[in-house]
Amino acid sequence: MKEKNIGAVVMASGFSRRLGTNKLLLPLDEKTRVIDIVLDRIKEMNYTAVAVVSQYEEVLELAARRGFTTVANAQALEGKSSSIRLGVAALEAMVDSGESPPLDGMIFFTGDQALLTKELLAALKAAFQEQPDKIVFPAYDGKPGSPAIFPMDMAGQLKELQGEEGGMRAAFEQKERIHYLPAGAAWQGWDLDTLEDWEKIKLFYCNLSREPLK
Repeated sequence: MKEKNIGAVVMASGFSRRLGTNKLLLPLDEKTRVIDIVLDRIKEMNYTAVAVVSQYEEVLELAARRGFTTVANAQALEGKSSSIRLGVAALEAMVDSGESPPLDGMIFFTGDQALLTKELLAALKAAFQEQPDKIVFPAYDGKPGSPAIFPMDMAGQLKELQGEEGGMRAAFEQKERIHYLPAGAAWQGWDLDTLEDWEKIKLFYCNLSREPLK
């Protein structure tokens, strides 16, 4: 079976209002920040194309250093839908220009899920490979989360999202297509919204780093 081409979109435009500082640049250890580990994990997965959408110049610079396409988000105030729309459009433009081969699917990352393992991302990729017409969500303790993979035929619906609407909204319009993949350890789905979240993730990351994440 020919491997399906998957493009990745990194949504990194949030305002981190509850934290009062850019959460993506918070350190996890002496050398690694939240966005560093997310971008490095994506780099390891060798997606066909990667677009990083952010309103933050430093995040875009970090993405560019890794060879990713960068998209400045001047519409960040609108909410997460702006990053989704810009990311989808960027992947489509990469295909149209010949920079990327045609894509079968798109996986959407948030910029703050620093505990995702290569093992989980490989399982998501394999699930989509087997059922490329499905929308593949990881299920953390039975609850769907990120990152999710959408077939390319849903690009139009994703570009119609508004405000704080996310991929879940588009998915449930075709809920018969959703495939839930048990994610295993629920900590992989933790995101970062508060200082308490940061301390918890930082401690967990440092403990895991004694035996590198697989």
